[in-house]
Amino acid sequence: MYMRFFSVAEARAKFAQIIQSSEQTHERIVITRNGEPAVTMLSIDDYEGMVDQIEILSDPELLKELKASVAEFEKHPESFVTADSAAMQKLIGERKDSSDSV
Repeated sequence: MYMRFFSVAEARAKFAQIIQSSEQTHERIVITRNGEPAVTMLSIDDYEGMVDQIEILSDPELLKELKASVAEFEKHPESFVTADSAAMQKLIGERKDSSDSV
């Protein structure tokens, strides 16, 4: 993941720009003090995603289920519906329903 480094003085001067850039590009921002990394800033979406991943990885039962699902998918990928194929099936169903009502 791309990271940009700013000194405290630079970050203070460009704070609004840094926030906007982090939100739009999902880049991580490192603020340095005396040339050493002091804090990291990331978008709220990235932070929430990270928290979700930590929660999943911290739940042994859920992690076990996920690993079993991945193993099952690797053995039989044809038995799983992808998001793209589900959207396509929904679209086909909607078109079929609208043509049936005519």
